[in-house]
Amino acid sequence: MPGKQTVAAVSPVRMIALDLDGTLLRTDKSIGQKNAAALRAAHARGLKIVMASGRMAASMERIASALGVDVCLISCNGAEVHGEAGLPGTRSTANMSPRRKRLFYQPLNAAVAREVVAYGKAHRYQVNFYHDDLVYSEDAPELRPWIEIYRSRTNSPFQFVKNLDDYLHLAPPKVLYVVDPRLRGAIQKELEPRFGSRVTMMRTDPEYLEFLEPGIDKGVGLARLAEVLGIPMGQVMAVGDGENDIPMLAVAGWPVAVANAGPLCRAVARFFTRNDNDHDAVAEAVDRWVL
Repeated sequence: MPGKQTVAAVSPVRMIALDLDGTLLRTDKSIGQKNAAALRAAHARGLKIVMASGRMAASMERIASALGVDVCLISCNGAEVHGEAGLPGTRSTANMSPRRKRLFYQPLNAAVAREVVAYGKAHRYQVNFYHDDLVYSEDAPELRPWIEIYRSRTNSPFQFVKNLDDYLHLAPPKVLYVVDPRLRGAIQKELEPRFGSRVTMMRTDPEYLEFLEPGIDKGVGLARLAEVLGIPMGQVMAVGDGENDIPMLAVAGWPVAVANAGPLCRAVARFFTRNDNDHDAVAEAVDRWVL
């Protein structure tokens, strides 16, 4: 799509927002040396670096530390936004850097969350309930394979509980089912008329079906962060590969799809890397259009 690669009359980039899995991270969940070097060079020039993920903020801290620069975090697919360590905000959570402040938080309505959890438990799905950067989950032999799928990919801290019902007075940033990918579409189709506009349903990894407050996505989180930092959206680059990245790319002046991005993500991008996430696609984007 060479016609979409034109950069004339576009504002210079001042902030780079990066999806993690499938974009910044390789398949083995590491950061390539070229990716890290390019982002450090951009940060040294004064650009803001943002990690945007469906993960909890606490599970993103290790990745931020490995990158070696101060970053902002958009977590839980936009339900939470944290600033750089030291950037003024409202509060930090117990499982994160004590200096990192939360700038925005929009949880899922507690009553809706209870209904989502009840449906998942009744059908014996693995249900992740998020609160204060812990994943609350029941544990059982039939659930353990699905628990390990999620934990191995995200390194998230789990709190196993006897009964999730004891925690449903809390309003979580999101609830997530981990299910057989062959069933996920049918589950979503069944639940869409039940929940209607009361929830945002989001498909991320093949086994995941996520439930967030209506109107919450990575694009909302990115726009809120840019507003706090005083950066126009025309000067924001967003790089992604998946369906949950679409809202983020849609609001950014520099929407970039990596080579392994799905067709729906590519449809909203204006810039396209030749390389995929296993071959330093982020470094390519930064070198071509930022540095």
